[in-house]
Amino acid sequence: MNQKLGMAEFFAMEAGEYLERLDALVSAPDPPSADEFQRLARALRGAALMANQQPIAAASGAFEQLARAVRDGSRPWDEATRQLAIRTVDDLKVLVRRVREWTDDDTARAHDLANAVQGMSGRPSAPLRAPPSGPDPGTRAFIGREGASLASALDLAAKSLSQNPQAHEPLQSVLSVMQPLRGLASLSDLPPMPELLEGIEAVVSETMKRQDTEHGASEVFASGAAALSVVTRQVSTEGKADAESEEVRGFAALVRRYFELDQPIRHIESLYFDDAGPHVIEQGTAPPQLAMTGVEFVSHGERLRQIADALDEAKSPTIREFRSHGLAGTFRALDAAGGGGAESPLGHAAAAFARAAWSAVAEGRALEDTTAFAAVLREAGAVLSTTSDATADTVAQRLGTIAGGLGGPPPPPPP
Repeated sequence: MNQKLGMAEFFAMEAGEYLERLDALVSAPDPPSADEFQRLARALRGAALMANQQPIAAASGAFEQLARAVRDGSRPWDEATRQLAIRTVDDLKVLVRRVREWTDDDTARAHDLANAVQGMSGRPSAPLRAPPSGPDPGTRAFIGREGASLASALDLAAKSLSQNPQAHEPLQSVLSVMQPLRGLASLSDLPPMPELLEGIEAVVSETMKRQDTEHGASEVFASGAAALSVVTRQVSTEGKADAESEEVRGFAALVRRYFELDQPIRHIESLYFDDAGPHVIEQGTAPPQLAMTGVEFVSHGERLRQIADALDEAKSPTIREFRSHGLAGTFRALDAAGGGGAESPLGHAAAAFARAAWSAVAEGRALEDTTAFAAVLREAGAVLSTTSDATADTVAQRLGTIAGGLGGPPPPPPP
């Protein structure tokens, strides 16, 4: 029952509105509209299913059975039925208010309510079984429908980019079509769906930033469409998907290449002849660059720790591959911090770590021993998170030690 706070709040607001309308309906002195009674009960159950609040969905489903019995005439709307409906609405309100602090006792209370209402609705009361593994049929159908729409939008974006690399309108359409799937609470239980959507969103964002989108963009979107089609078809028919399918692995590899995570960072000094020089005939002027603030270092440190946790939790090589893509932005930012000048030892240490870690990813060493690499990321993240408390020299020294342990290219020289 532990969902993101935003999803729980949204469900509580939506379910609360349905329950207030049900309360007014069943509390009125006149018999309620049977169709409206059943419609609101069904809407409440649907909202609980979409928010992955399974115990509340079970209790709402039993309440919907009572409404159906009233509509079909198998149970009369008398004072006993009215009082049962009022008590059930009150109990459901209490459960909905508990979604942010849900416990096992709340689950038991919801199941007891469902059993009690089932017994009074004219159907035999039976203990509720644990919800089946995988999404229910309604969620499967929803994923199949929305996944097909998103795959179509991705395919259209691929064709548009192949004809006009500056066509960004189809990319906006991809983000718009993606929103219903991104809002599905149970998506995190269906790997590799979340990783696919995050990869697609990252590629859209990167493509819209680039001036030149001819570098493989259309191929990435076409591959994403193929991978999403396979995964959503498997989820809608089997309730789960194969994260190691050929289409998913192919998309992960193209995203990796698109963010250039398959190539170590190469700076200008690596292109010089291996001799005494001179290598720079005319000294250039470095563009003005703001030094990274302590808050920014702390933010990147938190990001490194999040990705380390995500890598540890990944259950397949391809999911680990997808989750490592999130390092691209942090590596680039930390590497750029090395351009802050000779007076910034922390910036140079951050750049050294970024290069060493990027090389570990590009050469495959990181994903060969994900546990060890995740530990390094977590350690570096913890060091960067102390930037606001410790001295810059201390942080730089600790970060340099971590970078040295990773190997890879040397840190960028001061200008």
